[in-house]
Formats: sequence, structure tokens, C-alpha cells
Amino acid sequence: MPSSKLKTAKAVQDSAALHFRLHYNCCKNCRCQNFGLVESADYLAESFQLGYPALHCKACGSYPPLVDSESVNRIIDERAKQYLSKAPCGCGNCEPGFFLGPSVGVKRYGKTGANSQRYQCRQCESVFTQVSIKGEEQLATLFNSLSLGHSPQKIMQQLSIAPKIYYQLLQRLFHCLRFYTRQQEQKSLNGSFIAIHTESQIHAFSEQKKIWTLCSTEVNSGYVLLHSHNQTQLELNDNAYYQQKASTLLPSLTESPIVEALKRRYQLTLNRYHFEDLHYGPTVNLRGTKLLQPSVCAYAHFQLLSGFTQHSENFHHYIEHESSIRGAALMCCVDEIKQQRAEIFYLYRHPRTQSDMGTTGNKVGWWNDRWFPADFGAFCGITSVQQVPAPISLPQPEACQNYFTHLQENMSKQLKSASSVDALFEINRALFNYVIPDQQGVSPAMRLGASQKLMTGSELVNAAVAAVNQDHVLKFNT
Repeated sequence: MPSSKLKTAKAVQDSAALHFRLHYNCCKNCRCQNFGLVESADYLAESFQLGYPALHCKACGSYPPLVDSESVNRIIDERAKQYLSKAPCGCGNCEPGFFLGPSVGVKRYGKTGANSQRYQCRQCESVFTQVSIKGEEQLATLFNSLSLGHSPQKIMQQLSIAPKIYYQLLQRLFHCLRFYTRQQEQKSLNGSFIAIHTESQIHAFSEQKKIWTLCSTEVNSGYVLLHSHNQTQLELNDNAYYQQKASTLLPSLTESPIVEALKRRYQLTLNRYHFEDLHYGPTVNLRGTKLLQPSVCAYAHFQLLSGFTQHSENFHHYIEHESSIRGAALMCCVDEIKQQRAEIFYLYRHPRTQSDMGTTGNKVGWWNDRWFPADFGAFCGITSVQQVPAPISLPQPEACQNYFTHLQENMSKQLKSASSVDALFEINRALFNYVIPDQQGVSPAMRLGASQKLMTGSELVNAAVAAVNQDHVLKFNT
């Protein structure tokens, strides 16, 4: 194909909107002819052969648990607005989020009685006014206080503001930082290959409130791309909600030899109702929220991650050894797996010794998964077609855990509402990526190429506010 046509094809690809998967009940055995197919003559649509509702694929004999696709799709829509929205810029109805598609555009539409510029969406023709963000110093003071883990009450006293103003400022800071960081990521994630590392953790608040979270980092930099949780304000089908049963979390078992630890983890997974039936014990909901089954949260999380990988020729997902997220990871890249453009690997971080695992791999578990040694512990190819896959490069193996530790040590436990949690998680994601250096004095954003230097809190906030205001100028003067 001539170079001009290649460029045109690439431009079309880059401008195409991202479409999430809609149906998740299918065979999830990537070596089966029915892998990822929603309809097949080999399927028994609802089987209770193993004691739980499942789809039965007669071609390979697997029994993937049934997934509430409707609830997953609604959570995807909710999370796309929370994590990838371009607010406060553009039309709130039509503007796709970062990584989700091209801008729909706006045009000038007169002025308000107060002489503020109005705009009209080119797609839905709704009219709106966008106010420029002001008060950078106050927002910077808020950010710096939050970075020190100060409680809301202490920050209100420092700023001499009422609770209503505090929460308004919190949301404003949240939107500015999200806009700026996503803008920088979109500029930086343009290589032909990307690898993403994902781990889960329980985040605890005061008064016995606990939520299950997923963190995904870019492998080479340790930059946190997406951090999501299992609380929602949506009304969903009852089977999508967390049941608060006794914990079935897998222990780390790092004190045991690695092969023995892996065998024990597989056995504990078999003790679950089914592989995706993860529980972390009783908890108390935050005000105005309900908790999702971790697997429902995981399906939405990995669908959003497909926005970060969609323009890479090849990509890898490295996921912790936890079967409740395995199906979600597979479903975010079915076509790419079939085209051998994407691979998924289990990782198990463990302080292994040189002699406790053979270099040719050890078969472990009910499917005889073959695990191979690595500097960080071990890995297992879920989708790899190679008998002995190439060694995995994981320059920042502790990145997810470092972020979880940062949240537990620096984020106030005195939280009561879901909107505050969403804002503070995103604010801390920006803090972790752009302001906090590693032992070499480098931030994850610098390693990713999203920042040229280690930023102070005030510099980050000023850059975020400027990005939002500058986007108004660039968008509306064209």
C-alpha cells in the first residue's frame, strides 16, 4: 500500500470511536474454537452442572459463570464518565471521553446577559456556557493539604471555608487534574507496544467501610493509568451487587516456596463457589452507594483499559494471579488475541530463591498452567501460543502496590460519600504520577514522557487549570 494510503488509513483508525463489548457470556478458553463467540451451536446457554449458573461450551468442556452483561455495560458508562470524561470542556452530552473517540466540536452561539460566550454542540445542538476555572492559589492550597493526608475538617479550617465550598473546590480540582493528566497521557501513549500491569487491593476507611479496587499501571514507567473501585450509585440487578460473604481472598504465601505457594493458591480458588466468586468479608457501604461484585467491576475496568491499547500494534496485559479478573482481561481484547496482537499473562510476585522453580516451567493447577521463573517471582501465559514464552520485562514490579500503600498512608479515612472518594482517588493518582519521586528522583510521569520534570503540587495544579482554560481558547476559536 502506498505511504499516502497508509497515512490515511492510520488517520481513520485514530479518529474512530471506541466501541466496548456488549456481551460477555461466551467461551473464555482462548484455545477453543468458540473463544469470544457470543453464539455457538456448542453452547448450553444456562447450566447448573457445577452448582452455579454457567454457560457450558461442549467443544472444550468449560463452564464460564454467567455474567450480567446489562449491569456491566451500565457500569462501563458510569466509569467512562468518572475516569475519562473531558469535563469541564465541551458538550456534556456528546463529547466522548479521552481515548474514546474524536471531539464532536462546538460553535459560537451568542452571549449571555452577563456577556459570557455561549456555545452550541455541533452534534446535538444543545447550547451551554463554559466558565473558565479561576482561583488557582486556593486549589493549589487544597491539593497540597490533601497530599499531606489532612482531614476535610482541618482543610476547611486552613482555608476558612464552609463545607459546601470545600466540596465544590474538591470537585473542581478533581475535574482539572483529570483533564490535564488524560491530556498528557493521550500525547504520550503513542508507541507500537504497551504493557499494562493490574493488581487488586482492599481499601479501608473509618467505621469498617471497605471497597475493592483495581490499579493498572504502564509497565515501564509505573504510571497509574486507571484506578477503579466496586462502589456505584446505580440501581442494578440484584445479582450484580456484592453479597458480603466470608473472605475468599488469596493470601500472598510469600513465606512458602513459590511452587508450593502457587499450588495452595489454586486450591483456595477451587474452594470458591466458582472462580469469579471473590469476597472480602463484611463491610459497610459509603453513603449513597452500593457495592458491586468484584468481577463486575473488573469487566468494566478492563473494557476502559482497551482505550489505552487501541492504537498499539501489539500489547500485553499482566494480571495478578486472581481468577476473578481473568475473564475480564480476556474479554477486553478477544479480536487482538485471535490476531496474535495481544497476550495476557498471570503474574505472581514472590521473593523466590534461585533453586525453587525450574527454568523450563512448572505445571500447577487444574489446567496444568505452566509457570516460569522471573526476577519478581513467576509468570504464566494465559494466551501465549509459545510453549516457553519469552521472559517478561517488569521494570516497576511494585508500582501497583506502591500506589495502594500511598493511598492507605496519605488519604484521609474520614470519608462518607461516593463523590468524595472518586475525587480523592483521582487527585491522589495525579499526585502519585507527577509529584512524588522514586529513589532516583524521577516521577512515573517523567518515565512515561507525560512530564519533563518533577512537578510541585502548585505547578501541577496551575498546569491543570491552564490546560482547561487553554482548551476553551483552542477549541472555540477554530
